[in-house]
Amino acid sequence: MEFIDRELELKLLEKEWGNKPSFVVVYGRRRVGKTRLLQEFAKGKDAFFFTFPQAVKEVQIREFLRELSAFLGDETVLEMKPDSWLPVLKYMAKEVDDVLIVLDEFTYAIKSDRTILSHLQQVWDHYLSNKEVMLVLSGSLLGMLWDDVLSYASPLYGRRTRSIHLKPLNYVNSLKFFEDNFYGIEAYMLVGGIPPYLRLASRYSSLEEFVREEFLSDYGFFYDEPYIILGEELRELRVYFSILRAIAEGNRRLEEIANYLGLPARSVYPYIDTLMRLGLVEKETPILGSRRVSLYRIADPVLLTWFTLTYPQLEEISQGTASLANLYKVLSRRFEDLAREFLILKRPIDFERIGRWWFKGEEIDILALDKNVAYLIEVKWSDLRERDAKKVLSSLKEKAKKVKFEGDIRLGLIARSVEKKDELKSEGFLVWDLSDIVASR
Repeated sequence: MEFIDRELELKLLEKEWGNKPSFVVVYGRRRVGKTRLLQEFAKGKDAFFFTFPQAVKEVQIREFLRELSAFLGDETVLEMKPDSWLPVLKYMAKEVDDVLIVLDEFTYAIKSDRTILSHLQQVWDHYLSNKEVMLVLSGSLLGMLWDDVLSYASPLYGRRTRSIHLKPLNYVNSLKFFEDNFYGIEAYMLVGGIPPYLRLASRYSSLEEFVREEFLSDYGFFYDEPYIILGEELRELRVYFSILRAIAEGNRRLEEIANYLGLPARSVYPYIDTLMRLGLVEKETPILGSRRVSLYRIADPVLLTWFTLTYPQLEEISQGTASLANLYKVLSRRFEDLAREFLILKRPIDFERIGRWWFKGEEIDILALDKNVAYLIEVKWSDLRERDAKKVLSSLKEKAKKVKFEGDIRLGLIARSVEKKDELKSEGFLVWDLSDIVASR
């Protein structure tokens, strides 16, 4: 299987390998590619690579000892009958040197027995930190990892030499999974830069077929994926599902979400805060606006697609009558994200800050600020004829009058396609379409 991108992360890991002893934490959401990255990094190194199963402590210890025995070539390890992790980790630490130790899915170990944290701290402090050893902890349960590994209260606090938050692939690298760039960019908008999702999408030749088979079928891969994404991290799934559906339906202010749930805002906010900590929801504040006027958005593309397209149609899916009606809605929202990503990655204009703007019912999809220039850009998932493009830009010009900025203002448009794009550029407008985004890869 081809290994795509992650050059920066590999360089960081190699740097830590060259500066042993080192203690690295690699974290990120499920399926983002942590294990694959660490397997690639481990190539050519003397590496003990153990992936914790979702099991009770006793089973985890037994499997750990079996793999450690094979790594060391020492069958006496199998005679150990420990009742905790401390003797196991001590034995390993005494026997290894100039080695890479990867403890993958470490949060499953914490889930089974939190004392592994203090035991690992003791072993690091007294043994491993005095050897040519690189220790890597990897985990997908982000809430537990933040609280138990990265936080100030963790027994491991202050030991790590680097932490790497592995994020989804950007659109440029995601397109490497596809032969058809235009289909690839649409699939990317629906599922984001998660490698297994992209590989699945690459099996199909059209977006409609992909969506019908994988989102709108009770045998589809994504039919129960949100239960897996959320179920490992969270309790009270009904509350979290209700919040995500509320946001997907356009209730983006805290008060609107609370009203949708029929609960006080103060009761709802802790749930939203948890979703933000997990990177599933983001809080937006307007550029050049009050930070108190905030909106919430679903940040995970698959969750946005699922709660917009799949969840409202569970009954229809079971009956085989599900519709693609909301697909345009998903693509429109995600095209705004893609447009912003294009501007950030490729920098066709210079800016220091980028975001959205809204004020008293008026909205501008993208506002990018340089020191003396504000770029106001509307984003449309549509094929615009010249007159339609001019209408959008004319409306944007009116909105610009309400933007409080002392400096030059440039108006722009990003659409699926734009008729007579060059003529509009010659009139001083900034114009890009999907072909520009695809060509920029």
